Amino acid sequence: MGVKVPFQEIYLDNNATTRPLPEVRKAMFEVLGGQFGNPSSVHSVGERARQKITLARNSVASLFGGVPSRLIFTSCGTEANNLIFSSATWGRPKPFRIITSQVEHSSILAMCDHLEALGGEVIKLPVNRAGLVDIEGLNAALSEETALVSIQWVNNETGVIQPIQTICKICKSKQVPFHTDAAQAVGKLRINISSLPIDYLSLTGHKFHSPQGVGALYSLCLDTVHPTLFGGTQERGLRPGTENFPGIIGMGVAAQVRYENLSEHIERLEILRDQFEKQVLELVPQVIINGGQADRVCNTSNLFFEGVDGQALVARLDQEGIYCSQSSACTNQRPEPSYVLQAMGLSEEEAYSSLRFSFSIENTFEEIEVATRKISKICKQLREFWH
Repeated sequence: MGVKVPFQEIYLDNNATTRPLPEVRKAMFEVLGGQFGNPSSVHSVGERARQKITLARNSVASLFGGVPSRLIFTSCGTEANNLIFSSATWGRPKPFRIITSQVEHSSILAMCDHLEALGGEVIKLPVNRAGLVDIEGLNAALSEETALVSIQWVNNETGVIQPIQTICKICKSKQVPFHTDAAQAVGKLRINISSLPIDYLSLTGHKFHSPQGVGALYSLCLDTVHPTLFGGTQERGLRPGTENFPGIIGMGVAAQVRYENLSEHIERLEILRDQFEKQVLELVPQVIINGGQADRVCNTSNLFFEGVDGQALVARLDQEGIYCSQSSACTNQRPEPSYVLQAMGLSEEEAYSSLRFSFSIENTFEEIEVATRKISKICKQLREFWH
């Protein structure tokens, strides 16, 4: 009787979420135990908790070159996005205009639908085949009625990096507030927001190994942010309610680890991603990198497998212990092709045949070897079955 080979799980869906690092889990365990406390309490236990949150705020802001006093913690990136949009349109006479793109995260697009229902005007800029937003269209759409321009820094499905420096300077020249959803950028790009005229930035911690359930909003002037919740003075009254103390501490530790190792982590992720793509392209015929013509973030690969049912490929890989996705985790449950890929010019069939693979610093080159061999084998089987 042969030796049973242990089942190997390979997690390649790190744009959906990453696993909290050991040091993150340790720090959270400490504040869940002997170092617990309510940061709003006036006694010494509360003061100890407040000091820890201050350190976390400093670490998170440092990761993108921000000023700590301009950052407030939220429950997630979606909440931060919603808070920024509601603040930008708060008290404005109708009609007001919002300018965004067709490939934004669902939390942005859903908020735009909500504002349209309230009488606002939303312009969703198209993107080209590479996934880059139409800069001429942005210039043409700007007007005195524009309350906010919101363009994501890095696309969550393709990893395409938008020309944020150009976009925010255009908005600055027209005196229009600019927001960027940087959930997939912070911790994966070298960012110094202090050198850019960005009015608002949103992020979430679980994309760089913090726990889920904690995000942040950054603003050049927090006086322009208006709360949507009421009842307390936490986070300068802009996000009232008892803070997610363990989550914030975990996010702070994750940010500190990434800040101290940023260049090394970016380089490693780029090598992992490039090696994965190289091997897939060598082993599997008729594969195209979606967004491959543009600059992409270090860890993301979106591949179109011609003649392969993407849903079947995801399911078969799952059976083999390899975890990836067809689109964003926030829309992955829908039986629809990716709206991001369709906006880039892919057909429904092509979008259905595309998969996202996203890597973290915990992935290994051995995992890449195993995953690419299994992808090759399964693609061959699926193509033979369907054709």
